Amino acid sequence: MVEDNTLTEGIVSTNKPSVREVLTNATFMVLFAAQFIENIGRSISGLAIEFLIFELTGSPFLMGILSIIWLSPFVIIAPIAGALADRFDQRKLMFISNIISAIASVGFVIIYLFIDQLTMINYTTVPNLNNNLPTIQPVPNYLHVLWPLFVLCFINSASAAFFFPSRNAYTRLIVKKKNLLIANSVASSVFQIATIFGFVLAGLLAARSYLLSFIFDAGTFAVSGILIGVIFLMGKKPPKVIREKSKNIKQEMQRFIEDIKIGYQTLREYPKISYMLLIFSFITFSLGAVTVLFIVIIQGEMNLGATWYGILQAIMGVSGIITAIVLIRIGKIKRKILIINIAFGAMTVVMYIFAVVRNLYVMIVIMFSYGIMIVCINVPASTLIQESVPYEKQGRVFGTQQLLQGVAQLLGMGIVALIAEYVLTMYVLLAGSVILTIVLIFGVLYSGRRGLMGSDYSEEISPKGILDVEPEPALTSISYLESSDDV
Repeated sequence: MVEDNTLTEGIVSTNKPSVREVLTNATFMVLFAAQFIENIGRSISGLAIEFLIFELTGSPFLMGILSIIWLSPFVIIAPIAGALADRFDQRKLMFISNIISAIASVGFVIIYLFIDQLTMINYTTVPNLNNNLPTIQPVPNYLHVLWPLFVLCFINSASAAFFFPSRNAYTRLIVKKKNLLIANSVASSVFQIATIFGFVLAGLLAARSYLLSFIFDAGTFAVSGILIGVIFLMGKKPPKVIREKSKNIKQEMQRFIEDIKIGYQTLREYPKISYMLLIFSFITFSLGAVTVLFIVIIQGEMNLGATWYGILQAIMGVSGIITAIVLIRIGKIKRKILIINIAFGAMTVVMYIFAVVRNLYVMIVIMFSYGIMIVCINVPASTLIQESVPYEKQGRVFGTQQLLQGVAQLLGMGIVALIAEYVLTMYVLLAGSVILTIVLIFGVLYSGRRGLMGSDYSEEISPKGILDVEPEPALTSISYLESSDDV
C-alpha cells in the first residue's frame, strides 16, 4: 500500500490551514464550479415548480406533498448512495447524477409545453342569482399535469441524493485534512452565491415565463456534467476497492446490507458526530414547517410575489457568504459542537419571531440571520465528519446523515401538510419553536455533561485515541489500494 499523505495526515499538525492551498487546488475548484452551476439550476427549477403548482391549485396541502416528494429520495436512497460512494469512483456517481437531473429537467420543459393538452376540464353547475337558472362553469383538473411533475421531481431529487455523499467523500480525498474547514467554507460560499444568483434569477424568470426557468435548468445540468467530466482528466482517482466475488445475488445483497450497517455502527464510535446528527434531525423536523409554509406566508399572507421570494433567498445567501468568509479567515474551529449549539439556540429564537411577525423588514432580518446560522451549523458538521471518520467509511456516514435528516424533515413536513389547511400558520410555527426549545435545553445539558463541547483536537475524537494517523481500513473482504497520485 502506498501511503497517501492526505489520508494519513493527523488532526494535530504543525502546519497551519492554508487558504492559498485550497484556492489553488484545481480539482477542488472545478468540482465546486460544477456544484455552483448545478445549484443555480436547482434553485430556478425548484422555485418555478413551487410557484407553478401553487398558482394552479392554491393548495398548501399540495405544497406539502411536493416538499415531501423532494425529500423522500434522500430517505429511500441515502443509505444505498452512501454505500455506493464507498464502493465506486465518486466521480462517476456525480457524473451520472448530473445526466439524470438533465433528463428530468427536459421532462419539465415537455410537461409545461403540453400543459393545456394535459389539463382536463370538468363542468359544474352553480345557481345564478339573477334569473334562478343554473349556470355551467368549467373547472380545470390538473391531475395529469401534477403527477408527471411529481415523478420528475422525485427523479431529480434522487440524483441529488447520490451527489451529496459522493461529493463530500471525494472532497476528503483531494483536500488535506488541515484545510477541510476552509474547503467546506469555500463550498458553502459557492452554495450561497448560487443561492443569490439562482433565486434572484429564478424570481425574474418565473415572473416572465416558467418555460424559460425549465430550459435554463436543463442547460445548467449539462454544463455541470461537462465540468465533472473534466475532473476525470485532472482529478485524483479514488482508491480501488478489491472485493471477493460474490457467489450469487443473495450473497451480494447480504454484503451490501453489511456495508450499509457499517455507517450506523461507525456513528457509535464518535459521540460528537452522533450528537450532531441527533440535533440536526430535530432541527430539520421543526424546520419542516418553514419549508412547507414559507411560500404560503410570502405569497398568501404577505402578498409578495416570486420576485420578492427570490430577493429574500438572496439575502440569506449574502449573510451565508459573509459567514463562510469569516470561517475561511479563521481556518480552524476547535469546538465545533459548541458552535453548533450556539447556532441552534439562535435559530430557535429566530423561529419564534418568524411565527408571529409578518413585516417585510423583519422578514429580511430573519432571512439574513438564517443564512448565518445555517453556515455555522453545516460547515462545522461536515468538517467534523471528514476529520474524524476514516476515508473509506465517509460515504456511508454522510449517507446516514442524509437519511436521518431526511426522515426528520419528512415527518415534520408530513404533519404540517396534513394540518396546514386547518390550523393557522402561526400556531404551526410556534409548535415547531417549542420543540426546538425543548431539544435545545436537553442538548446543551447533555453535551455539557458528556464534554462534547470541549476541544475536538484531543483523544476523544478518535475511538482508538490515535491523533496523528487515521485508522487503516480493515483487510477483510474489502481492501483499498491507495492511489499514488499527489493532491
